[in-house]
Amino acid sequence: METAVDRIELFVLSCKLPETIGNAVRSFDRRETLFVRVTTRGGAVGWGETWAMPAPAAALIQTVLGPALLGEDVRYPQKIWRKLARFIVNDRRGLTHMAISALDIAVWDACARSEGVPLSARLGGAMRDRLSCYVSGPFLKPGAAPYAHYRDDIDGYLAQGFRNIKIRAGIGAPADAALVADVRGGIGDDIGLMVDLNEAGDVAQALDFSRRVADADLIWLEEPILHDDMPGWKRVAAGTSLALAGGESLYGLAGFRDFLCSGLFAIAQPDLALCGGLTEGLRIATLAEAFNVPVAPHVWGGAVNFNASLHFAATLPHRTRPGSRFPFFEYDASFNPLRSAFADCPIGDDGLVGVPTRPGLGLDIREDQLAPFLSARQELR
Repeated sequence: METAVDRIELFVLSCKLPETIGNAVRSFDRRETLFVRVTTRGGAVGWGETWAMPAPAAALIQTVLGPALLGEDVRYPQKIWRKLARFIVNDRRGLTHMAISALDIAVWDACARSEGVPLSARLGGAMRDRLSCYVSGPFLKPGAAPYAHYRDDIDGYLAQGFRNIKIRAGIGAPADAALVADVRGGIGDDIGLMVDLNEAGDVAQALDFSRRVADADLIWLEEPILHDDMPGWKRVAAGTSLALAGGESLYGLAGFRDFLCSGLFAIAQPDLALCGGLTEGLRIATLAEAFNVPVAPHVWGGAVNFNASLHFAATLPHRTRPGSRFPFFEYDASFNPLRSAFADCPIGDDGLVGVPTRPGLGLDIREDQLAPFLSARQELR
């Protein structure tokens, strides 16, 4: 089979949500992402994704990165990544990494499909076929009582089989701590609990919240302050005994280097669709392993990032922290047809999620499935 890239197709996707949701910093009423399809001369197909800035990422691929990828051999994804990384010049912490992420995931998928093996096998081999996961939710809702629906949503998650829950907070330490106490009282001691502040507070607020929830048995506190405020992270880490998690908004290996070297992350959370793709995700995971820090990939966007993250997490080493066993997989259970229309990954009775076993990502996406969500399409040959 000829494995050189012959065609790149870009699909900017969008869907309206039934209601506005969000976190303590921002709200949104739609989901958006960019799917990328790479096709080789021999007909092997690979899918990639980036979700944070889909239209600008598509433009960058159309004008700069895509032409550099055409003709390259998908059997050598790391070599291709190095070629694309030459375009990371002034933009060392943003859009270029996002666009490369989409292409890199697609190349890995096409490579695995051309060999007829699951992506996890091509990444080095799955160490497990089922993953511990946590439900990422509930989300805040606009209005005077942003947490009022949490208990009902959490009851629904537990009924689906989830055994770990990450709630979003950040409107203020007293209200957030009261929320945590209420949730912990409702779910009992056997359900794992994490809190994500989504960068909503400052150091004083983060430390105040940490003191108030010291007895809540949290698995981790995620993004308590701005993701790139390293001096602030050092002050929070010095002032709390809670395990700190972060990294979803850090791009590239260098973005994680200083946080890991400074001992700030107890859990590292690269997002494959943002950080530079699977190639860079593997390097970040290796760096984290050198510091004995478990990796729990951040998972947002659509079906491609979801499945890519499943395969990636399946290859990560076992790590045990008090009350939990890594790797953890983030499962966004909110309304998201950009995932559910293409991938079905139910939670088992054991609270685990299975790793796909079909070739590549395990996705067979058809254009007619994309049509209801398509807002722009481009092609390079």
